[in-house]
Amino acid sequence: MGGIGLVLTIIAFTLVAVDFDLDLKYLALVVLVAGFALVGFVDDLVKIVKKRNLGLTFWQKIFLQTVLAAGFSAFLINLGHHGITEPILKLLGMSNPVLYSLFSIFIVVGSANAANLTDGLDGLLAGCAGIAFLAFAFLSSRSGFPDAVTFSIAASGAILAFLFFNFPKADVFMGDVGSLPIGAALGGIAIIIHRELYLIIIGGIFVAEALSVIIQVLSYKLWKKRIFKMTPLHHHFEMKGHKEISIVFGFWVVAVVLGTVGVLM
Repeated sequence: MGGIGLVLTIIAFTLVAVDFDLDLKYLALVVLVAGFALVGFVDDLVKIVKKRNLGLTFWQKIFLQTVLAAGFSAFLINLGHHGITEPILKLLGMSNPVLYSLFSIFIVVGSANAANLTDGLDGLLAGCAGIAFLAFAFLSSRSGFPDAVTFSIAASGAILAFLFFNFPKADVFMGDVGSLPIGAALGGIAIIIHRELYLIIIGGIFVAEALSVIIQVLSYKLWKKRIFKMTPLHHHFEMKGHKEISIVFGFWVVAVVLGTVGVLM
């Protein structure tokens, strides 16, 4: 449950530094982060109390996350947020409030669970997430969203500070209470600054981790064959004999490259 301090730091800094009177979207983002942290907290607590790896069931977590993401989406749509989207999203009909709501729910829930899957090696999620939030800080600045810059820097700073205790040998583990809100926050900030599709690039590591699991499951169900030695993707490299620290550094380098590409696009 090391993520508790991390999430509280992000929320506290945001509450102090962001003027919610100017833009209530960031208050909704804080509630979203807190909500996903609470889901993660309950999941971690059940694991500890019952002394087992399984906390909440998959569908329990998905249901709770969907409710939280739907509330966040509904609040933004009520503010007219869906009316300003990128040209490609308008072309796909995302200016329609129902479609945009479903799209934004998918982004938040998908991002949260992709981050959760990435949290498998010491320092892996913290390093990649810290880099991703820095990229969004630059992107937010370029796009004219100063409060998004503040939130992204707060998130990146808190996560990279946590990395001191989590790498190269973890003294503190993040848990679902940290990984779920980190992913939800990335999805939320991408939605707020109208750069939803950039999340695919900047959060490319998380996308790859989630896709590796989906591909593995589908391949086994359809053809009884495994594409990867083990999923999520970082475990595949472990099974191939790569050292944990080499995998983490390699993923960090890729995260930096993807973050740079996302900012320069």
